[in-house]
Amino acid sequence: MKKWSRKYKECVNCKQTNNKHKGHGLCEVCYDKKRDRTDVKSRISQARYRLNNRQKIREKSKIYHQKNREKMFNLLGNKCCRCGFTDKRALQIDHINGNGIKERRLYNAKDFWRIVIKSIENKENKYQLLCANCNWIKRHENKEWGRPRKYK
Repeated sequence: MKKWSRKYKECVNCKQTNNKHKGHGLCEVCYDKKRDRTDVKSRISQARYRLNNRQKIREKSKIYHQKNREKMFNLLGNKCCRCGFTDKRALQIDHINGNGIKERRLYNAKDFWRIVIKSIENKENKYQLLCANCNWIKRHENKEWGRPRKYK
């Protein structure tokens, strides 16, 4: 006869062996019940925290965004690749081979920043820094205007 678990003879909670062992001495049923209870509690507490600390969370995310933007700009040289413009308010990350809209739709903002920074650090040459004017000129020259319009 096969042993129910390495450490336990039966479920710690319900004392049965007819259900499969899941973990921590619990059968699948008891484990899932315990997990469901803790998930609900944690979701409620997380929602309460977000509600009570909305301003604090916004400030932290703003700092995170600014820090990653600075890191990206430093890695890409802090100036436009085409004209040398250096005002950071108008500098933009550009996909060298186009199709940036497809990649933007796949990830949320935090994941996108993380992926871009990792790509730049690995020297994959997928991104460049352009000022807004040069970026729009490049988009026009390469005909990179997202999806085609639907005309009636």
